[in-house]
Amino acid sequence: MARLFSWLSATAVLMILVAGVGIYWLSNAEIARAKHDSAAAEAKIVALGLATQIAILNSVLDKMAQDPDVLAAITVANPTLLEAAAAKLEKHLPDILKVRLLLPGVIEIDEKTVPRMGFADLDMVRETFIKNQYPAIQGDKGPDRHLAMARRIIQNGQALGVILASFDENIIRKSLRLAAVQDVYIELRQATLALGASGIKTGAGQSDETPIKVANTDWEIHYQYAGGGGFGDISIITGIIAVPALIVFLAFFVGHRKLSEMLTRDLQSLMKAFKDLMTHNTPGNYPVQLAEMHALISTLMQFKRVLDKGDKDTTLSNDDFDMNIIVSDDEDFNLDSFFDAQSDLKL
Repeated sequence: MARLFSWLSATAVLMILVAGVGIYWLSNAEIARAKHDSAAAEAKIVALGLATQIAILNSVLDKMAQDPDVLAAITVANPTLLEAAAAKLEKHLPDILKVRLLLPGVIEIDEKTVPRMGFADLDMVRETFIKNQYPAIQGDKGPDRHLAMARRIIQNGQALGVILASFDENIIRKSLRLAAVQDVYIELRQATLALGASGIKTGAGQSDETPIKVANTDWEIHYQYAGGGGFGDISIITGIIAVPALIVFLAFFVGHRKLSEMLTRDLQSLMKAFKDLMTHNTPGNYPVQLAEMHALISTLMQFKRVLDKGDKDTTLSNDDFDMNIIVSDDEDFNLDSFFDAQSDLKL
């Protein structure tokens, strides 16, 4: 019986494990899909936030380009007025490093002030006279690294000059840090240059298939997320599988112990009834707990009644036979005539 219960418990536990592994496989796929959707949504939110931030700065610069002092300085092309108007604008811009008001035909770079205006900035200014350009991170790493934004100064439909605003590059990193999400790594890139990142990059994570473009810029957001369930998810699912398996195993173990005890007591009662049957003792009380044992005890009692009835009938038959013999022995035979006949013969 122990082997039977062992096989039954092993089969039940195996079925629970198989079902649990199947559920884990399905749930792991759903978790991976949910994490992908969550990471993509988070990357889109970051892209939208950066695009909105750039759009606001562009709008502010466009309004500053219509400032009367700026238009006056550009019109007279006075370097002193240009520097004064630029200094005035710097007071109203957050995280600003330098504002320059540049006239058409500028060909010289500025290496006197920080951050320096390099050739990349100069190319941006020239192209801005034709069309407003996307913002870009310019300069070498260090104090000259800045976020360059250029807007045209237009009067009567004609581009009179360009506002070149150099912002601290951390202005975009702040937005990335605010968007930090657990198990998601977000990186902002300008071509192959990494501008900033949020989260922890893991080699085993799942990468995005298509980068998300930031509107009004040449930037792209690349994101990475942990594939499948994390350690916490795996621990919870393993616990959900293991606990029922242990409960089933414990239930079979306790059931085997209880059934063994019940069978032992019932077999003792059954053997007692069988002993009373064989020794012709008076039937007693035979308590049993299993319904099947009740049937066996009832069958034995019926068999005992049949045997008792048969013994009684046999005893009655033997008593009648003995009585006839006794009656025959007790008959009074008349032997006087026999002896009288012998006497006459002698005479």
